[in-house]
Amino acid sequence: MFIYLGWIVAAFLAGVLLMLWLQRRKPSLQQRVMQMGVFAGRSYAEILKAMDAPQMAVQQTDGRTLRTWRNSDYSISLLFDGQDVCLGVEDESH
Repeated sequence: MFIYLGWIVAAFLAGVLLMLWLQRRKPSLQQRVMQMGVFAGRSYAEILKAMDAPQMAVQQTDGRTLRTWRNSDYSISLLFDGQDVCLGVEDESH
């Protein structure tokens, strides 16, 4: 009985360690933004592939969309036209 519990605990701890290791390997949001370089002219699909899903998207009355990516110490908002092509950085804060 105790042998099974030991294996369960060991598997749980191995999973936690693996999760922490993978989390540290992923570049921060700011690093991913720096790697992208210029956003204007890129498609939303291309940006989404590099940066994950935005935390907020606001559809504007003129058909444009403002999408914001944010973490604890950095945020960036990109403006997209009606065809989901990036028009550029609307706001960036550190």
